[in-house]
Amino acid sequence: MTMPLAQIRVLDLAQVLAGPFGAAMLGDLGADVIKVEPLRGDESRHLGPGVGLDSAMFVGANRNKRGIALDLTHDEGKALLAKLVATADIVVDNMRPPAKQKLGIDFDSLRAIKPDIIAINVTAFGNSGPYAGHGGIDPLVQALGGLMAITGNPDEPPLKTGSPIVDATTAHLVVIAALAALRRRDQSGEGGLIEVNLLDALFNLQPTIMSQYFVANHEQQPRGCGSELMAPYGCFQAADGRYWQIPALNQKFWENLCQALDMTDWLSDERFARNSDRQLHEDELNQLVAARIAELDSQELEQRFRQYDVLAAPVNGIREATEDPQIIHNQMITETEHKQLGMIKTGTLPVRFAESIDYRAAPALGQHSDEVLQGLGLTAEEIANHRSANIVG
Repeated sequence: MTMPLAQIRVLDLAQVLAGPFGAAMLGDLGADVIKVEPLRGDESRHLGPGVGLDSAMFVGANRNKRGIALDLTHDEGKALLAKLVATADIVVDNMRPPAKQKLGIDFDSLRAIKPDIIAINVTAFGNSGPYAGHGGIDPLVQALGGLMAITGNPDEPPLKTGSPIVDATTAHLVVIAALAALRRRDQSGEGGLIEVNLLDALFNLQPTIMSQYFVANHEQQPRGCGSELMAPYGCFQAADGRYWQIPALNQKFWENLCQALDMTDWLSDERFARNSDRQLHEDELNQLVAARIAELDSQELEQRFRQYDVLAAPVNGIREATEDPQIIHNQMITETEHKQLGMIKTGTLPVRFAESIDYRAAPALGQHSDEVLQGLGLTAEEIANHRSANIVG
């Protein structure tokens, strides 16, 4: 069996995270993704820990791609890109309109080369409206879109999420846009321009939060690890220092928690009879649960929670999460060989097909330049000349 996007070619002209990670997932699905970078590389190659120009950030967001480095400020570089566009089905970028027009990769220019091309443009706020053209990245959108205001503890300053969740969810919208556009092209023969932006992605990520405001005029407040909907619901520290997140989703799980902690007298306490009662006495209840959890170590808690079917999970660090037996069983991590770094671990697509995915590491800068250009019909001499002229990296 072939992968769903076999025979589809994607040009990734985006940088940093949202666009590139979306293109990487298209590569996971079988597309031939060609990462086109400037000679200095994608901006993310220069961010965070790594080795040389192979930063961990770049490696994490650019699996399953071939890489070519081109100087698109040079006419011959633009001509080479045009040759690539002529062979492509999808182009992903996150450039502003003036920059794309200058480089000749705005939608009209792309369509003139390949009439049925699908162009997916990623921006911070959109290409029209009051914020059009403004620069923006994940934490700014978290601030503007309401997420920071509900993250953190009560009476403390707002917090952003530890992971760039807005970039990640926008990357998934890139995939949705690509799949929908390919389906439409199958039906009509037409490509098109599709726009996705970080602000809309975040708004879409909060359906229940927005609905609480629209329907009940209720604005959620930061609750830390707690919840406005149920009690107990929080993060409690065990005797060995490890934290556990415990949500009593309904009466059944509240009773199971009482059994697991050998605190069945809580079940006859009128303060905790129903969820509404527990919410009224949440501070007192949390103190009691915290005191009891602090008497038990994590190994015993895990045994008790499994025995009595309690909703609970230990708070893992990233190292512990990558070593979690369920993550390993689900094959969310695989090993692959990187040209510069040797064998490395990388994440995988959280969708399982009957056929296995052959994961490839992110390309080193310009790793596949010769291969890609040869596929366009250039000779070794022509490629060498472009390299000596600093058009190809």
